[in-house]
Amino acid sequence: MTHEILDQQRRLFVDMFDVDAQSNVKRDFHAAVKHPQPVLRQQAPWECHGGMTASVIYDTDEKIFKAWYMAGFYEEGSEHVQCLATSTDGIHWRRPDLGLHEALASTQNNIVIPASHHEGQDHWESMLKDPHDVDAARRYKAIGWSSFDWDGPRSGIYSATSADGTNWSHSADPIFRYPPRPGTQDLGPVGDAQSLMIDARRNRYVAFLRGDSQRLMSISDDFVTWSVPRPFLRPLHEREALYNNTGFNYGSRDLGVLTHFDKHPLRQTQSLHLLSSRDGDNWDRPSDVPLVDVADIGEWDRFQIMLSGAPPIAVGDQLYLYYRGTPRRHAKVPREFDPSIDADQTPCTMSIGLATLRLDGFASVAGSYDVGSVTTKPFLRHMDTLYVNAKADHGRLRVELLGEDGQEPLAGFSVDDCIPITQDSVHTPVQWGESGARALPEGPIRLRFELTNARLFAYWCDNERR
Repeated sequence: MTHEILDQQRRLFVDMFDVDAQSNVKRDFHAAVKHPQPVLRQQAPWECHGGMTASVIYDTDEKIFKAWYMAGFYEEGSEHVQCLATSTDGIHWRRPDLGLHEALASTQNNIVIPASHHEGQDHWESMLKDPHDVDAARRYKAIGWSSFDWDGPRSGIYSATSADGTNWSHSADPIFRYPPRPGTQDLGPVGDAQSLMIDARRNRYVAFLRGDSQRLMSISDDFVTWSVPRPFLRPLHEREALYNNTGFNYGSRDLGVLTHFDKHPLRQTQSLHLLSSRDGDNWDRPSDVPLVDVADIGEWDRFQIMLSGAPPIAVGDQLYLYYRGTPRRHAKVPREFDPSIDADQTPCTMSIGLATLRLDGFASVAGSYDVGSVTTKPFLRHMDTLYVNAKADHGRLRVELLGEDGQEPLAGFSVDDCIPITQDSVHTPVQWGESGARALPEGPIRLRFELTNARLFAYWCDNERR
């Protein structure tokens, strides 16, 4: 029998794949908590457009947050530009004076891709830093959609690379075309709403693309040659559109965020939902609970919530999730019969917002005062110490170790030997016995979590911190 390895990769409860038995517990999916106000608004003269679709990262080398976002429509005949903002805390942002491109008769701006590129008809939704590429000239990577030659041979998805995140080199031709040229090996057809995943777990790049009604994915080992796009996610019904999605490695699995579009003519709302995968190729939606939902009447993000083209960022005990929001509806056809929808298309109403989630806090299992339990499948441990991310400050969490057959607790590791966990912490070691021993035994073991008015988000194995 082949056993999975319990190591430093955190085990979540987004699915119950690792669970063999459960009693008196419930599984909950959690929504992120929105920052009360946008963190980046359309303020600069060159930003007045319906854009603000952002890709936000934390640069571990420079110790700053970076946000690349779409803006534009600043003068007649100009379309989109791509801008860069920076922050030390992820909440307060500045626009660096880069001096690279002219807008409004001045180069005093933060534009990194000008309106002159493809006549400003570019949508660069994913700009990421790739720490694994040994070529410093390709340290930053991006994919973006261009419609400047709509229905012609130049329309499609382009790639771009950069050494510094400000000066970009673009592929001469689309890597995916909309539509493909007859009699060629062109990859497509694709639409807008694309994103890039740097899949470090499998040493590859993944392009998530928009098909006719479904989401597509394509794989590359070198960021040059790509596989034929294939469907991996379809709408649940005719009034749902899958607008765009991200993917990222997280713990022992892959997660993603999907922009769900409600096509009902008088709603036209977008919200963010969780995606999940065990192998990076097959994806599902584990919950219908929105990760980030539209706001109530009168709020700045009333109708449209669109994801950042980058993974969530771990900041202390939280995950930062950035998104584009607006009180406008994403509507075209309804304008013809609903004047109120036509009226709410005023530009300069889009902003970048921040939502936060507990570290590992996508889903949890919880037990009340009738005491719940969760027993895992057998694992081989890789490191010495078991850790949990749990909220037990008004109850307790105890853990016992079982043998491979799951029948009896191992000597010295019963639930009664466990020192109860009674705090709310994202990183707590599990200890047994009067001495607080932490070293896990060799051989296949099962974990049995006992939850008394407590909630468990994740568990993993690591070496003891000295």
